[in-house]
Amino acid sequence: MPECSVYYQPESISEAVNFLASSERTLKPLAGGTDIVPAMRKGEMNIDGLVDLSKIPDIRSIKIEDNEIKLGSLCTFAQIERSPLIQTKASLLAQAAGAVGSPQIRSLGTIGGNIANASPAADTVTAFIALDAKARLESTNGTRSVLVSELLCGVGKTNISSNEIIAEISFKIPSENNQSGFIKLGRRKALAIARMNLAMIITLHDGLIDFARVSLGAVGPNPSRNTNLEEFLIGKKPSDSLIDSFAQFAGEEVSRMLGSRASAAYKCEAVKGIVRDLSSRLFLGSEQVVI
Repeated sequence: MPECSVYYQPESISEAVNFLASSERTLKPLAGGTDIVPAMRKGEMNIDGLVDLSKIPDIRSIKIEDNEIKLGSLCTFAQIERSPLIQTKASLLAQAAGAVGSPQIRSLGTIGGNIANASPAADTVTAFIALDAKARLESTNGTRSVLVSELLCGVGKTNISSNEIIAEISFKIPSENNQSGFIKLGRRKALAIARMNLAMIITLHDGLIDFARVSLGAVGPNPSRNTNLEEFLIGKKPSDSLIDSFAQFAGEEVSRMLGSRASAAYKCEAVKGIVRDLSSRLFLGSEQVVI
């Protein structure tokens, strides 16, 4: 652990937020540490100390309440990936968690940290946004609930206050007849290619798509829903021709979003591939193509 002048290890959320609120020094909540610790070692994080959340037991649970799935913010990616409840009720989230980093990162990294880090290509965040997930934040001022998408305000930026802690992430259970999935384009070791990821949820009625959620990561400062892609699918029958036209439209959408950025030409083509792969799996039951 990098040296810091202040280190607290509270055993409850209330104790943790009291440390954050009462200290005259700059403190940061510590979850899995997979982002904060490397940043501290590199001197990239100007803080005086840490509030280690690892001893707080009630923010590691996965449960159902009132037709919602509620996840403690200290749930690890490995825990989410292996959860039978998540695999059954929200498979896109299990797939996204399984796509994160290495086995070591998945064992330590947490969903709360993934949100707070505000990466443009955060895998579980892309899935949470497709699920319209909300984060519950705790502070000495009380509790507030905010859409995950509304917490993010740029690369590495959130509107989480310095005295707040993400305690829980929740979302409504998708309908029983949903099809959902997640796919990513990984960074190749030999090439400086930015990652992209895609999460989708669809439902069918009388053979036509009557509900769609589509979110993309790494085509903007933060992962986000794309309502144009969602509306493109509504009322259409899943087919090979729909997959082709949807992939083409996705390329046009990414072109619009990225404009003249240097990565635009590559990403416009790359998104067509991941859209085809995931759409084939959801629409036709085809196996995912690994890119």
